[in-house]
Amino acid sequence: MSDADDGARGPWKPEHLALHDPVTSLPNRLLMIEFLAGALGSPQEARRTLAVFCLAVDNFSHIKELFGQAAADLILAETARRIRRCVRDRDLVARVEDDMFVVVAAGVGDAKAVDGLARRLQAALNAPIDLPSGTAAYPQANMGIALAPLDAEDADGLVRCAELALEQAREQGPGSSSYFAAEMNDEMQGRRSLESDLRRAIIADEFVLLFQPRCDARTLKLRGVEALIRWDHPQLGLLTPDEFVPIAEKSGLVIPIGEWVLRKACDTISRLPGLNVSVNVSVVQFRSGGLVDTVEAALKASGVSPERLELEITESVLIENTENALDILMSLKKLGVRLSMDDFGTGYSSLGYLRTFPFDALKIDRRFVGDLDQSKDALAIVQAILGLGRALGMQVVAEGVETKSQLDILRADSCDEVQGYFLGRPMTEEALLAYIAEHRMAS
Repeated sequence: MSDADDGARGPWKPEHLALHDPVTSLPNRLLMIEFLAGALGSPQEARRTLAVFCLAVDNFSHIKELFGQAAADLILAETARRIRRCVRDRDLVARVEDDMFVVVAAGVGDAKAVDGLARRLQAALNAPIDLPSGTAAYPQANMGIALAPLDAEDADGLVRCAELALEQAREQGPGSSSYFAAEMNDEMQGRRSLESDLRRAIIADEFVLLFQPRCDARTLKLRGVEALIRWDHPQLGLLTPDEFVPIAEKSGLVIPIGEWVLRKACDTISRLPGLNVSVNVSVVQFRSGGLVDTVEAALKASGVSPERLELEITESVLIENTENALDILMSLKKLGVRLSMDDFGTGYSSLGYLRTFPFDALKIDRRFVGDLDQSKDALAIVQAILGLGRALGMQVVAEGVETKSQLDILRADSCDEVQGYFLGRPMTEEALLAYIAEHRMAS
């Protein structure tokens, strides 16, 4: 089924508008499901493979925020044109959600043919799109693929399988593809159950804040702590952020959770004079628009001096909208808080960001520190970051220090602060008080 003629029609009739997307002139979900059901029920196609591709433009809402609605519509229209150029006239292309397209390819052939179409679609959708302003957008597409009759034999079930595969691809990162697998149903049900539990946990106050020591690399004197959240799940026990923060970010629940962390961290540190506290800021929390007010409220409620609070920001926060990110960071600096770039060394543009954004410190990613005493490359990277920090007048913190040999190397290269299991695991406030007392006696 060719879609190429849809946009060339004269004034659209109401029945046409009811079945087509006005921006791209593509069929909508209703017409796509109708077409797919017909293809699945066709005697000619009954024994042949039918493939459904769900494609989503990664971070489309933020592309829209960055370039504006007119540019977003242009990107959608160009995306539709690129998809149509990759498929056959007999295939259907539909826009089913704000950022999601579906390709229905009946009688597509064997697995090799499906893989080939998937690669063509990815290559087409990941290419830059020129905008009238003279700039370019760099969208990346995630793709989920489901096959009939292997994965499902009805239209709704097949689309659901492709959407589950798309969710898997999104978890793998921008520009990823994934085929449906039966276990994805269980995984999705598990995620939905955990999201429901997470909503309850916010009300029931099931979160715990632990504190990991940050020490002077030379003297090992305690300088501060990093606040690290855990979830004390009634059935699953103590969960780490890796187990629930991705779900919290997708659902938006990370915003109230992040507010709780800031309040709790500031309240705790108010009772520990002489120590600073660092708090990780989620990408979603940063984008929400309320971060500055949340930080200001936490400082005011606790009475903590702003310079005792450090916010750890990853480079991914800064990539999508540099101007807006700079405004937020400058507003945070006006409050008097410290800013550090977390996981430094893992991104592609960190050096440029250091010149643009008002960071006070760099945190060397634990992957480099973990290989420090075994890999010459890791050692060279750590030494380069330490030298860069000194040149820019920034404090450098190494996280993930687990051995004495790693600590000795960092000391020899004049690292400012160290953090890791060798110095102290994440601990409760009570355990931290005992840790402080023990170190005071030792000194």
